[in-house]
Amino acid sequence: MKNRIVVIFGVILILGVLLSVIVFKVSGSVDSTYIEGCTPYNIDIKRGESSTVNIIWKTKDKCSGYIVYGSEMKDLDMVAVDLDNEITSKEHQVVIKGLVSSKEYYFSIVSDDIDYGKSGLPLRFSIDSL
Repeated sequence: MKNRIVVIFGVILILGVLLSVIVFKVSGSVDSTYIEGCTPYNIDIKRGESSTVNIIWKTKDKCSGYIVYGSEMKDLDMVAVDLDNEITSKEHQVVIKGLVSSKEYYFSIVSDDIDYGKSGLPLRFSIDSL
């Protein structure tokens, strides 16, 4: 009788752990299931040739998109646009040229006239960190 209770308890415990792992994996997925409209997702910053950086992102809907950037967080005074895709697109790629490799830069994605960063702040990168 005691062994049967231990086995039943062990099976319940194992099933609970498996169910928790499955639920956690699904809820923590990087999938874009809950992204809507022109909100950028899958943002990727890649080092290009010499002093160039490629910033790539996607949107669920066809949206206009560009990058505002600068070397100071509160002064994003330069603009980079997607020259390869149509005016509105679901896939966006911006190439920024002429950057100093050791300098930090800040940028925000502007998608359909809404500014997107991280918690309201611009994202940060340097060529040396990529």
